[in-house]
Amino acid sequence: MPIRRPRSRLRSLQAEEIKNPKLTVMELAYLDASKLLADNNRCSSFFGGEKANQILEEFVITLRKKTYPDSRIGIRLSGTISLAESSDGVSYRLFEKAEINNLGAFYRAKMFPSEPLVPNMGSFAPNTRQARVIILLHELAHLIKSKDGTWLIPDDGHSAALSRTNTGTIESVCGEQIRGLM
Repeated sequence: MPIRRPRSRLRSLQAEEIKNPKLTVMELAYLDASKLLADNNRCSSFFGGEKANQILEEFVITLRKKTYPDSRIGIRLSGTISLAESSDGVSYRLFEKAEINNLGAFYRAKMFPSEPLVPNMGSFAPNTRQARVIILLHELAHLIKSKDGTWLIPDDGHSAALSRTNTGTIESVCGEQIRGLM
């Protein structure tokens, strides 16, 4: 199921041109992550500062909803990789497919005993503002190349353990800012 977020909508939200908009959870998560990247803080520095917002925007407009029965999957990146450079000179990549799991921690939490467990994202409960932001930042870190030529976090592919380690890395540098979201 496509979730269309035209670039113009994201930019108008960021510029606060839309007064009292009805925000989707994705748009709210995008704005929260964008604000963290725009501020002068440890999290923003890890991603290369405000210039990472261009890459976040490119990523978010490519995301599509998909149902994966495994609730441990938040976002799955796959397919052909396109390498690019932002207007500020940051190297990054985008994947042909960027799919967000309808049954994962971005949109769901376990409500009833009969439902499958939806794991926390780091120390953040699933289906919360904080979980959504850490999910977006985790994926963003897979996309941005550091100055030493490696990705900010390694590809975790099908390794749940490495994915948790990568989320821990993001929380260690961005946790304070994420916890401060109101």
